[in-house]
Amino acid sequence: MRPLYLFLRITLPYLTSIFYRRTKAINGQKKFNAQTIFVSNHPSAFIDPLNAGNFEMPILYFVTRGDIFYWWLKPVTWASHMVPIFRKAMDGADSHEKNKDSFVYLRQTLLRKKSLILFGEGVTDDIFIRRLKTIKKGPARIGFDTMVETNWKEDIKMQALGLNYTHPKHFRSDLLVANGELIHLRDYKELYENNPNAAITKLTRDIQKSLQEQITHVERIDLAPFVEHVLILSRKGMNHKHYDKSEKLIDRYRYSQKVANKVNDEYQDEDSSWSSLKDQLKKYFEKLDKNNINEDWVNNYSQRQSKSQISKYLIFIALLPVTLLGIVHQLIPYLIIKRFVEKTFRRPVFWSGVKLLLGATLSFLYNFASIFLFYNLIYPSYWLAVLYFIFVPVVTGVIAYNQIKGLIDTLKYEKVNEKLMIELVDDRAKCIEALKAKNLI
Repeated sequence: MRPLYLFLRITLPYLTSIFYRRTKAINGQKKFNAQTIFVSNHPSAFIDPLNAGNFEMPILYFVTRGDIFYWWLKPVTWASHMVPIFRKAMDGADSHEKNKDSFVYLRQTLLRKKSLILFGEGVTDDIFIRRLKTIKKGPARIGFDTMVETNWKEDIKMQALGLNYTHPKHFRSDLLVANGELIHLRDYKELYENNPNAAITKLTRDIQKSLQEQITHVERIDLAPFVEHVLILSRKGMNHKHYDKSEKLIDRYRYSQKVANKVNDEYQDEDSSWSSLKDQLKKYFEKLDKNNINEDWVNNYSQRQSKSQISKYLIFIALLPVTLLGIVHQLIPYLIIKRFVEKTFRRPVFWSGVKLLLGATLSFLYNFASIFLFYNLIYPSYWLAVLYFIFVPVVTGVIAYNQIKGLIDTLKYEKVNEKLMIELVDDRAKCIEALKAKNLI
């Protein structure tokens, strides 16, 4: 492993435990030298490779868009296992020539028993949508070229890698990484020798199908908001803001898939029961947006029949010393990174990954002095001082973030007109009944 890649393999588990509230990986391989081409979806631009590298055991080399390989970044891209691939639409007509060396290197990497990861969709949408775009044929071509070069003696495999975010942009969201069954390229030998293009097409379709099975895939993009509305109202799905905290992450993942698959299989525009349900949910959420009301408030009011939030105020007061300590440790790094990233990167899909790495770096530098302050002002032990530095700024920072965010939400909730809330509770109940009639809840 190269230096930066090794460093990230060591530090990313700690960083992702801070960024995500809950994580889970299923069906992953258990050895470093897996000789596998991983094909992943690409819902978020910069944080996807970080998560793939963190939650996959095999040593990975990342096939990355060539336009970021500036000469001055070469030490970084080399040390982090990044390999450039150029595309004609973005990098010019000579992209094919530029890629020759990269393809040779990728084949050599596979022959060294290492693994590749390609984000098969090629691009990331600016708006997060739970669906898979068409997979490119590049992964299949790389795999078959390597098999032909070795006279089909190697056991090179392909595996779908599904990144399932509750939302890739938000701090303290959830992530589930799902791996498909291994696809052995030597099983396509006969087809490839008879018709290489047919073999490439079939393998690409097989990996596309496997990858769709690892994520929540909504076939029709116009139905994605409808599926999200179902996930929110059910409080069982992979939605970042609206969910039952007692639900296990894997159960939320499976429920989201179940809803999407049911909509994919059964929704028809000419079926008035489906279209009226879709319109009913749309009107409910439009009403929430128009009045700046959080769906959680409506759910909460439907259960308690009261807007009283005394318990939340008491918890805030009890945790106030910890919150203040978190503000001291993290407010300045938080504000600097937030302003810099959101001003520098115009596309929000880049924000989460950049904030994760830059935020961790700045927080480390900013809080490093706490080691010496602890030693001189609290207790003269560098072991305890280092433990304080590693854990206290992080834990208190997360608590401060949640407490301040929760307080703002509670204050907004207090201002909502109670008559409107009663009306929305009734609308919500009707939506729930309609969803139950369709066996969506």
